[in-house]
Amino acid sequence: MNTIKRIARRFPPYIWLANQYRTLRRLVTYPTTARVGVVDYDDYWDAKAPDSMGRLSPFRRARAEALARIIAPGSRVLDLGVGDGAILKYLVDTRGVDGYGLDISPKAVEFCRSIGLNVDLADINKPIGADIGGHYDAIIMSEIIEHIPDPERLLDSLRDHADLLIVSVPNTGYHQHRLRLLLGRFPLQWIVTPGEHLRFWTVVDFRWWARQMGFRIVHEEAYRGTPFLRKLWPNLFGQAMVYALQDTRAGHA
Repeated sequence: MNTIKRIARRFPPYIWLANQYRTLRRLVTYPTTARVGVVDYDDYWDAKAPDSMGRLSPFRRARAEALARIIAPGSRVLDLGVGDGAILKYLVDTRGVDGYGLDISPKAVEFCRSIGLNVDLADINKPIGADIGGHYDAIIMSEIIEHIPDPERLLDSLRDHADLLIVSVPNTGYHQHRLRLLLGRFPLQWIVTPGEHLRFWTVVDFRWWARQMGFRIVHEEAYRGTPFLRKLWPNLFGQAMVYALQDTRAGHA
C-alpha cells in the first residue's frame, strides 16, 4: 500500500484529490495530534526535528515569498518569534537582509545559531523593548500575535522601533471556517491544542483593529487560500493574510 501511495504522489490528479479529501475532513473532524494542556515549544521543535526543522513547507514558503515582496533588499529586519529560522534565512538568502531574530524556545535559538542566524532568547509576552536593540526597517511577527493575550501591548511597544510592522495571521472569515461553524464546530486553526490561538481576526476585523490601534495598512495580501478568488475577495477566500503596518501618529505618518 505504501508503495502504491508513493507512486500515486507523483501524479498531480492524485495530489489534488488528496488535498480535497483533507479539506473536507477538516470541516467535520479534529486533529489526531490534539491534546489538552499548555504548548511546550521545546517539545514542539523536538517533534519537528530532524525531518522538517529549518525547512519551508509549501504553506511557509508562500508566507516567506509574501514577506519578500514587502521587504526591500538589504533591509535591517527583526523576526519576533523566529522559530526554526527558515523564513528569516529565506529573506537573508533572497533579499540580502540584515536579519536578527528573537524566540522563546532555547532549542529553536540553538538551531538558528547552528545555521548561521543571529538569534537570541526572549519572551514577547514580557516587556521586550530592551531586547530589540535599535531601529529596524521592518519587524516581522509571523503567525504569533494570535498566540498571545495582549497583541495590542506588543504592537504599541514596537512603534518606535521600526518603519514597518509586518504581521501574518489566519483569516477566521475564510469560507471553510465559516462552513465548519455552520456545521456546529469552531474554525479549526490549531494543531496540538485548542489553546494555541487566543485571538481571532477576519480581514474586516483586522482592518478595523489596525485603524483603532493607529496604524495604516500599506500592504495587504492573502498569501494562501482559494486561487484567484483570494485576491478579489480576501475576507471570504483568503486563508492566511500578511499585513504591513505604518504608524499614523503625529510625526510618524
